[in-house]
Amino acid sequence: MGAVTRFFRSLPGIIAALALTTAAAHAQATLKVGDSAPTIKVAKWVKGTPVTTLEPGKVYVVEFWATWCGPCRESIPHLTEMAKKYQGKVTFTGVSISEHDEKYLDKVAKFVQDMGPKMDYNVAADDKSDGGSMATNWMSAAGQNGIPTAFVIGKDQKIAWIGHPMDDRFPTVLDQVIAGTFDAKAAAATREKAEAEQAEIEQQMAKPMKRAQQGDYKGALTEVDKIIADKPDLEPRLGGVKYNLLLKTDETAAYAYARKLADGPYKDNPMALNNMAWGIVENKGDALKTPDYDTAITLADKAATITKNEDPTVLDTLAYAHFKKGNVDKAIEIQEKAIALLDKMPDADADMKKELNDHLALFKAKK
Repeated sequence: MGAVTRFFRSLPGIIAALALTTAAAHAQATLKVGDSAPTIKVAKWVKGTPVTTLEPGKVYVVEFWATWCGPCRESIPHLTEMAKKYQGKVTFTGVSISEHDEKYLDKVAKFVQDMGPKMDYNVAADDKSDGGSMATNWMSAAGQNGIPTAFVIGKDQKIAWIGHPMDDRFPTVLDQVIAGTFDAKAAAATREKAEAEQAEIEQQMAKPMKRAQQGDYKGALTEVDKIIADKPDLEPRLGGVKYNLLLKTDETAAYAYARKLADGPYKDNPMALNNMAWGIVENKGDALKTPDYDTAITLADKAATITKNEDPTVLDTLAYAHFKKGNVDKAIEIQEKAIALLDKMPDADADMKKELNDHLALFKAKK
């Protein structure tokens, strides 16, 4: 099992995310599932075999990423696995976009070289004409403003699917496209429905977002509560926002709500549980006045159970929570398991290895 991404989004970060004008982008999208794929025009092919044309009868994946994008770095080994799995059936190409460095071509080339076998498929870098040919004609045209994003192009040279390369549906889509059983119309309808729902959420979140930006966290929380009360099915999407607003206004209530999420909307979401737990134990800048380590242990333990105690980053969070609670022996025991799991992963990130080992050293020093 791949490592779960661990991060703790501060309230400003969440508000910034909510401010993204994806609704407007989708409304202006001119490239949709079922449309003919645009041409591929790049500044430089960095690795693999250049794909100059999308040939009929062949299946392609064109994925967009950037050297500065953390989630992109995590998805790259997965794409390599997919490229190997579908070798001879699907051509995978990663295109770097939105690079800000003037010498970005050198930067992309070095990044790819450093990734080595972890990035084993065709790689190209977008040009800089009018924001980038690929970024403009593919991503912007399709109303996509987040990376990594993958486009699946079917044998008819039309776009069959657009989504995150780590999406569980991705392999199924490829299998069906290869077999010729993929229902592009149904996929397009599903995507349009999801985009409409997202646009509605963003419209409703305008009020709480504005209040939070003004520092009125209680007012923002009231507005979010109104939205959830009106549409309870949105709580899985907005629970994290409410939790972070509560941390700004009432930490005790925030921890209680986190436990409620763990038993309800997030009961099958290890990433969300792990993120909340890590935010408590890390407590950057002592942002929390009364960090509740018991709640952190509960959240991390649930995440560990869901991932069958096979995700080292989840175990690291659980170990750290026990350490902060004073359960040093337990922390060491769990951390050693986390490191053993990480050592067995051929594509394990070196920085993550160092972090987990540093934590173990800290635990042992305390003992």
